[in-house]
Amino acid sequence: MKVTILGNYPPHAYKGLIQGSDREAAIKAILESVGGKVSGMMFTRGAYDIVVNAEVPDQADGMDLALAVRASGWVNDLVVLEDST
Repeated sequence: MKVTILGNYPPHAYKGLIQGSDREAAIKAILESVGGKVSGMMFTRGAYDIVVNAEVPDQADGMDLALAVRASGWVNDLVVLEDST
């Protein structure tokens, strides 16, 4: 199942960003923990700080992904959109 993930970094995460944390590796690790795979990633300015296109095995894994991201504490305003095609 294809998903698009939108999110914003909370204030405490900015310190890690300034120090050069590897955001891509962290995102890939969370996706892989639920059997997912990143197909594209953008760090943006505007309504969201990050946009990730990914694939997860099924809807249950998509729910697990949302829970894992929220539990990490590194993203606020998380939106996970499922591809309906």
